[in-house]
Amino acid sequence: MSVRKAAITLFSSSTCSLCTNAKEAILRVQKKTPFSLTVLDIHEEECPIEFHDKYMFDVPVLHLNDKFLMQHRVPEDSLLEAIKLYEATGKINPKY
Repeated sequence: MSVRKAAITLFSSSTCSLCTNAKEAILRVQKKTPFSLTVLDIHEEECPIEFHDKYMFDVPVLHLNDKFLMQHRVPEDSLLEAIKLYEATGKINPKY
């Protein structure tokens, strides 16, 4: 049985208070269950242009293993549930 590793990408902006709240929630969840976290500022060159264009007015946005998971608000229980589902089944159930 292979072990699935969760990788979260947070698309955010340094001027976004929802993004700050989302990152804090993500870090609290990360203390409960390990996963990798990448934070990409949509205004920086490190962020691929297609995500800049797509999410410019919708941050924060979370991807789980390169698939859309949720945006705007990041409920800790929903994120933890999504990570555990992915690790157990490989499925990603987007939350809106």
